[in-house]
Amino acid sequence: MKIKFSRELQIGTLVIVTIAILYFGINYLKGINIFNPTNYYYVKLEQVNGLVASNPVTIKGYKIGLVKSINYNYDSHEDDIVIVLQVDDQLKIPVGSKAVLKTELLGGASMSLDLQSVIPGVYYKKGDTIPAVIDGGIMTTVTTEIMPRVQSIVPQLDSLITSLRMITDDNSIEQSLGNIKRLTANLESSSVSLNSMMKKDLPVILSNVNTITTDFSKLSKDLSQVDFNATMLSLNHTLSNLQLISDRINNGEGSIGLLINDKSFYNNLNSTMESANNLLLDLKSNPKRYVHFSLFGKSDKK
Repeated sequence: MKIKFSRELQIGTLVIVTIAILYFGINYLKGINIFNPTNYYYVKLEQVNGLVASNPVTIKGYKIGLVKSINYNYDSHEDDIVIVLQVDDQLKIPVGSKAVLKTELLGGASMSLDLQSVIPGVYYKKGDTIPAVIDGGIMTTVTTEIMPRVQSIVPQLDSLITSLRMITDDNSIEQSLGNIKRLTANLESSSVSLNSMMKKDLPVILSNVNTITTDFSKLSKDLSQVDFNATMLSLNHTLSNLQLISDRINNGEGSIGLLINDKSFYNNLNSTMESANNLLLDLKSNPKRYVHFSLFGKSDKK
């Protein structure tokens, strides 16, 4: 016998199945495994720093649960924010552990558990409140340590930028750059000229150097063939002769010795020069005594 279901029953069944699928799907997307038993713990904080429901709860980076809900008391603004943590049923949290709220660098926050056992064998029960601390992370370091240093550096940067602006506005910088450009062009031209000279003149110079080196080599060879002993003997003999002649002159021997050492010759030569000088003076003063000249013939001499 075939059983027939009414249209209303079919629609109701479809709605129930759809709601079940939607429930399981939403929880699956949130990371909630409804088939795995869980425990609930509470955490109270003054601020959550961007923490939202369904954020994972980790221990040493391993996910052991998630943030079930975040409850804010709108009636009393002084109360802390209550965070409900849903963790695996197998997890036992020792008394003395802490829930750490860490602020991320790019925004948002994460929740982790720092397990510390104060009393061995004693654990928090389901529904207990776990003490919580806030770890600012890198943002706290930036705010408390880096930002004060940056604020102290900003005035110096301002003065530095002002000085750089004054330097860049100075016309001498442009002139210096122009001079550097011209100097670079001159150096490039000099480099081209030097390269040309190295290609053209350097081979000729090296050829001349080689020729000179060859000539020096020949000269050295010729000098090595000279009999220096005979040359030195001849030179010593010549010097001995010159010494002998000098001694003979000093001793008054020969004509040159008599001429140099005889005082009467000097006196006679001095007297002759004096007489010649007097004769020239008289000739200059009375030329007619010595020279007779007439354009119209010879006249009688008185």
